[in-house]
Amino acid sequence: MRSVTVAGFDGADVLVLLGEPGEEDSEVGRIPQHEVSIRRADHPSEVFKVGQQIEAEEIGRWRGQLNLSARACENPELRAFLVAIQPGQIVSGTVSGVHNFGVFVQLDGEPDGLCTGFIRVPDLTWSWINHPSEAVEAGQRITAEVIMSEARDGQVTISLKALLEDPLVRFADQTGHVLNGTVTKIVPFGVFPLCQPWVRHSASAG
Repeated sequence: MRSVTVAGFDGADVLVLLGEPGEEDSEVGRIPQHEVSIRRADHPSEVFKVGQQIEAEEIGRWRGQLNLSARACENPELRAFLVAIQPGQIVSGTVSGVHNFGVFVQLDGEPDGLCTGFIRVPDLTWSWINHPSEAVEAGQRITAEVIMSEARDGQVTISLKALLEDPLVRFADQTGHVLNGTVTKIVPFGVFPLCQPWVRHSASAG
């Protein structure tokens, strides 16, 4: 994170001076539109003014110019919370929303009014589900493992499945054994029998 000075605007991007205020021949950096702010704005001039000093995080160079993110530093309390969280860490929280694309979770200790946790559908359970609501529900307390924490996006990706036993391990030494199950799906290349409540196998048509 570094202090920069707003020099102007290039369309919806913000141009910033990387040197000290008043320094001549200061390198010019760029804050792309999507890295300007967490808040919605039609133009970055609604967020920043020319000459304003702001905090920004370096995110890499593009065609020789340093790109930065202001949104990653916009909420110091949120940034401190996200930076402190590491992959593999165990966190707890409350499910706040269940959608077909994933689950939002309010994590313990996050700044008030925010919802930083997110569980992708494949990270919910080892079981076969048609919708995340089959695995969790709004208001439910959960404990999960952190996959990654991203200050720029204000999000912590977590996994419930990571804390559950991999059911396939139980079948690792059962090659050649006979299993009973119920066929749940038939496709051109074979069938899917349900051998346990949390395991679906595939059987080749050949």
